[in-house]
Amino acid sequence: MDIKTIMPIEFEIAETAPLFHELLNLRGAAGHPAIGVEQADQRQTQALYWVTVRLKDKTEKTRANVVATACVYGDRPRHLAIEDFIVLPEYQHYGLAKIILERVMAFVDERVNAGTCVSINAYGEDERLCTEHGFVHSHCANLGPNLLKVYS
Repeated sequence: MDIKTIMPIEFEIAETAPLFHELLNLRGAAGHPAIGVEQADQRQTQALYWVTVRLKDKTEKTRANVVATACVYGDRPRHLAIEDFIVLPEYQHYGLAKIILERVMAFVDERVNAGTCVSINAYGEDERLCTEHGFVHSHCANLGPNLLKVYS
């Protein structure tokens, strides 16, 4: 019988975008479509804020794998979009979604004016986290993000 040793997992959180291929890999592993990623990569100059979580590999310190990310875009006046809010399924029980969302919302809260709308796509446990931050279901979720928050 093989017994696996439980090793502590270390994460590194950075306020930078993942590399293009890392975002593609993350989207694919999380079951998100790769459609539009090439446009997102071209829009990185318009991205206002990124958070990326990497897994530190104890055996090889130079290698780190992206396990979670989120981005804030401000491509329209009075509207921000949180995109690529992704945590790999095998790392969802570490609280990474909560950490990422708290950082993203701290960034957003500091920069919005009354009337600004923030949108995000989130499902399951991530949706519950978003509602704790004031997001509500969008009436037109079939045409875009399923959650919105309007600042007053």
